[in-house]
Amino acid sequence: MRYRPLGRTGLEVSAIALGTVELGLAYGVGAQGTTSPPSEEEASRLLHHAADAGITLFDTAPTYGESERLLGRALGKRRDCLFATKISLPPAFAAEAAPGVLRRAIEASLQASRRALQRDVLDLVQLHNATEAAITRGAVAEVLLEARRRGEVRFLGVTVYGERAALAALSAGYVDVIQVAYSLLDQRMAARVLPQAAAAGVGVLGRSALLKGALTPRAQWLPPELTPLREAARQVCRAYDISWAQLPRLALRFCLAAPQLSAVLVGARTIEELDQALAAAAAGPLSAAEVSLAQDLGLSDERLVNPTFWPVP
Repeated sequence: MRYRPLGRTGLEVSAIALGTVELGLAYGVGAQGTTSPPSEEEASRLLHHAADAGITLFDTAPTYGESERLLGRALGKRRDCLFATKISLPPAFAAEAAPGVLRRAIEASLQASRRALQRDVLDLVQLHNATEAAITRGAVAEVLLEARRRGEVRFLGVTVYGERAALAALSAGYVDVIQVAYSLLDQRMAARVLPQAAAAGVGVLGRSALLKGALTPRAQWLPPELTPLREAARQVCRAYDISWAQLPRLALRFCLAAPQLSAVLVGARTIEELDQALAAAAAGPLSAAEVSLAQDLGLSDERLVNPTFWPVP
């Protein structure tokens, strides 16, 4: 496993980090109605396997079903494992709620996460799906910074959609880490956000490396409304002369080739899926020549690259 600096935090994290949404929810193309989260025993084995393989960063959230609790029970006592969790607030609430109400909501979320994760101190707390208005609102920053001063939180971050929110986070001053969508089909953050994050010393976690399954064989199951997305994934296979089965490995190695990414988040429901991601990491990043093939494969249509717009759960 390779390790990279997490921005200015002084921490180094594994280049592959484990996203745990699939431990608590059916997630991804074709998942609803066909798969369910693993049992607690299966989840525990998966988490221990990840940690023993050298993964040091685990991303979770209160909205990911039982994910926080499962992570805490399995790895809460392991000090070589870093937990990144989130505070989920409706965008309008985060931007407009009265300061006192906002404070109580954030503090309650932090307390619940510490309890579930079995940690007195949370390594990284991210404002989930943060809008520009929430990021720049002083009341939000004040509560988070107070929690950090009290020693309840080590570092602060945001997860964002879109360039405007990402750039607002980089300018905010209090944000140590940003989490952005980045994949072979969604390269929009490469032009401005990734270079500016590196210049500001802000760590970057890349999520949606497989675009919720669109960069896996499951792309073949996308509904008719997402035919352009399916065809874009097919075009990737043609450009690199690979099969559908080889697509996830290529997609992960593409993301690993971005030096500004501190870690690439991958989701896994089974040990077999995790081992495939670990094999991609072991193979290393794509070469510069291979990366250059992807320059014309990225999409800019928000309705295609942002799964919140998809007509599937």
